[in-house]
Amino acid sequence: MEDTQRYFKQAGPAERLWLWLEKAVNDAAPSAYNPFYYLGAVCIFFIWIILVSGLYLFLFYSISAKEAYPSVEALTHGQWYLGGVMRSLHRYASDGLVIAAILHTLRCYVLDRYRHWRKVAWVSGVIIAWIIIIGGIIGYWMVWDKRAQLIALLSSRLIEAVPIFGLPLSLSFSRLETLTNNFFYIILFIHFTTLFVIFLLIMVHISRITKSIINPPKAVSYGIVLVLLALAFLKPAVSAPAADIKTLPLDVPFDWFFMFIFPLLKYFSEHQVWFFTAGLTLAFAAVPWLAWGKAVRNPAAKVTLSNCTGCELCVEDCPYQAIQMIKRTDGQTYDLEAVVMSNRCASCGICAGACDYNAINLPNISEDMVKDAITRHCRELDGKADKKVIAFFCAKGAGIEGASGGRIQDAEWVRAVHLPCIGMLQPSMIALALDEGADGVFVAGCRQGDCSYRTGNAWFAGRLAGLRPPVVRKSVDRSRIRAVWLSAVENEALMGELRSFYAGLKKKGVEPPQGVS
Repeated sequence: MEDTQRYFKQAGPAERLWLWLEKAVNDAAPSAYNPFYYLGAVCIFFIWIILVSGLYLFLFYSISAKEAYPSVEALTHGQWYLGGVMRSLHRYASDGLVIAAILHTLRCYVLDRYRHWRKVAWVSGVIIAWIIIIGGIIGYWMVWDKRAQLIALLSSRLIEAVPIFGLPLSLSFSRLETLTNNFFYIILFIHFTTLFVIFLLIMVHISRITKSIINPPKAVSYGIVLVLLALAFLKPAVSAPAADIKTLPLDVPFDWFFMFIFPLLKYFSEHQVWFFTAGLTLAFAAVPWLAWGKAVRNPAAKVTLSNCTGCELCVEDCPYQAIQMIKRTDGQTYDLEAVVMSNRCASCGICAGACDYNAINLPNISEDMVKDAITRHCRELDGKADKKVIAFFCAKGAGIEGASGGRIQDAEWVRAVHLPCIGMLQPSMIALALDEGADGVFVAGCRQGDCSYRTGNAWFAGRLAGLRPPVVRKSVDRSRIRAVWLSAVENEALMGELRSFYAGLKKKGVEPPQGVS
């Protein structure tokens, strides 16, 4: 069980820096509204804004080589109060989507949330990123200003390097008579198709996630809309001068969010750019398989079939759809039994926390092991302090550096039990600690909204509040239980909360319990 303490000690500088950044946001506002905890949902929210604003723009867009630019200009300036705002929302939401996607990717990587059971999400995310870039580039084409002309010329150079076309595509942009309306129908179709493909890939992206969060909190959504509206009024999105195929576009506005690949053509050939892009994409997609750092995977959960009642609570609580119910195979009277899919199992123990029958466990830290540790710690504390505290720490959240054998330096009145995730903590474990003579139970999990295994802290909070089975019984005095939610860089705050809890127990003068029903 001591292995679960390694996370805090091995947290690297990048991880700690990121967590300090998130802590700064939490210090300024409630952690429930920290946008860093909902970056994936924020991306989806931006996509909805892009879709709604895009549909409005489409109502006034002329699908024509001659009328495309004038129609966009009329929309931007003729009805600036709505059409112009919608265009700005469309533009800035697209930029916001790229920023949120980059932050989402960086966060998953820095916090080591991309390996093993998350591989499907990571690879599909890489594909989604390129579809977003393609959709943004095509969107610029539709305006048909000088920037669109430059993008079209540079894109055609890249496309022509792929030997599947006949006449050079760049000829379409060299003469007015070759620039047909059909071309604009094609790019419009591609532009709308990218959104459809993105939504399909998002379904794949979250396919192995239970109760995935696809909408950010309302406060975060309102904040995003207010920022986009402020940008729309303070710096409206406008076009460059109209495209002129008789001249080469030279001095045009440049958007690094979507046009970042084109400057490479100044230094490399088209084929070299393709090889570089393909290699970079494959390298990013292969990140979960690359041997960077230690990627030790703990054993998957195991089912003790004789104890399984087929209640399905483990299925409900598993964050990665790693458990399924099948028809009973052992002849017992129950209809169903739980089966663990090892390749999806995160070894978080949340399923064990949901089971009241000792039917599912992690091989290296079972329910019996935890309860044996609780009993042992309670006996060690006898006679050593006025009040005895059993503390349960999440291995991914705040911890006491240097804790060994459950002991904490300068705090002889407490013994710690480390769990892979605080969602593994069963109500029966709390009851056992109190029944064995502990005066209080202290629980420390990850920040709400940022469980390393997505839902473990929320499920435990629900059990403590009596809202999610198995529940902490009403007969247990809640004043003798304290739950705090802190990240891995908030160890001083953790120790402060622990000492405060101990002081409160001493002041209250709780008598050792005679039993917990």
